[in-house]
Amino acid sequence: MRWLWPGTLFGQLLLIMVSGTLLVQVVSSSIWFDVRFAQVLEAPVRLMAARSAPLIAQAQCHASRPTLPRNYHLRCTEQAPPTVSDEGRGRRRIELLLHQALTAELGHTQNARVLKVQLTDELGQPLLWRSLFGLRTAQAHIRFAVPLGDGHWLTIDGMEMQGWSGESAWVLISDYLLRVYALRIVAVLLACLVAVRLCLRPLRRLADAARGLGNDLKQAPLPLDGPQEVRQAAQAFNAMQQRLIAMVNDKAYFLAAVSHDLRTPLTRMRLRLERLPEGEDKQRLRQNIAQMDDMISQVLDYLRAGEQQNLQSVDLDRLVARQCSELASAEEPLPILGQAGSVQADALMLQRCLQNLLVNALRYASGVSLHLERTASAAYIHVDDHGPGIAPELLATITDPFVRGEASRSQASGGYGLGLSIVQRIASSHGGGLLLVNRADGGLRVSLWLPVGQPL
Repeated sequence: MRWLWPGTLFGQLLLIMVSGTLLVQVVSSSIWFDVRFAQVLEAPVRLMAARSAPLIAQAQCHASRPTLPRNYHLRCTEQAPPTVSDEGRGRRRIELLLHQALTAELGHTQNARVLKVQLTDELGQPLLWRSLFGLRTAQAHIRFAVPLGDGHWLTIDGMEMQGWSGESAWVLISDYLLRVYALRIVAVLLACLVAVRLCLRPLRRLADAARGLGNDLKQAPLPLDGPQEVRQAAQAFNAMQQRLIAMVNDKAYFLAAVSHDLRTPLTRMRLRLERLPEGEDKQRLRQNIAQMDDMISQVLDYLRAGEQQNLQSVDLDRLVARQCSELASAEEPLPILGQAGSVQADALMLQRCLQNLLVNALRYASGVSLHLERTASAAYIHVDDHGPGIAPELLATITDPFVRGEASRSQASGGYGLGLSIVQRIASSHGGGLLLVNRADGGLRVSLWLPVGQPL
């Protein structure tokens, strides 16, 4: 039954409100039932009291009986009729109504004891719900007894038609359903629309601020207005934004410390290394220092990759052509097909991104070519090669830091597994992305895409 539950807040609120309204209406139908039961029998009881008043006034058990109305029967007894065990609210109401009607007709107080109240159809069969809803016109069968002055009891048993309007039963039912249910549901729908618009406005503002936080960490804080829960959420969001800004500032201080504290001793090590005599140990130390310097540079590049320094219009066609001319050789001419146009980006970051892609392709494969493409929403740079590709189980994690397609982490075999991670962070910081797919005819396609216009 989970598919019946709406996915939107408006749908959920509407379902809850409509279901609750219908449930309350069904529960309150018992009240309506009692009122309707009294209304259905009111006209027959009053009519029976009007026709029975002359019979009661002239009643003498030993005298000849007067002419009776149609469907009326009289019976005179010396003893009071047995008390009815049914003491329901409906019978008590009919008894009270009959007592009032007889008193009004006779001009004096007249007690009456209701013995039977029943709604029947034309064949005399009990008919209750259909009569109450007006699908069929019922007959009210009422039997009651009144005490006479000589001590006898006069029992009157009669039938009268149910009181109802002259309109069609279906018209009355349609009118009832329209006004009680349809109009109420429409009112609930309008109330839900107003409530959702008022409540969702600050929530949409919170969602927009959360989406924009990745691109503009120092955006204006959310205003603290709306319901109390929304104000608390906005206050928590603003506090989180301040903590993120503090963390980014701490990272900048950490980068400066790493750059200074690690490279300074490496420089001193190089100077001291030059004083040592030439030999195999000196060569190994020189290589170790170079690897440490490269590792520090790649880590710093990875940390800086998520930062946009200077957004400007960058011609991707010229940028790609310039990078390919610098890295091309006789064996790898790096042909370029298509055009991608211009995008808003950080030129230096984008140049480093493209350089990492090309160097990575030339290091692991051959037959590298580039395909540029532009759509209405994004510009694409596809780097295709005819190398071994990437194992399918590694495609999902190959862009994670320090993850490589082979176990070695030596510089000679491909660095430290940060090249694609740097590309991924640069693309994400511009609102784009990186996609790696093994080609059907062998090799790998690495697709870098950037949004057209301002970054997301």
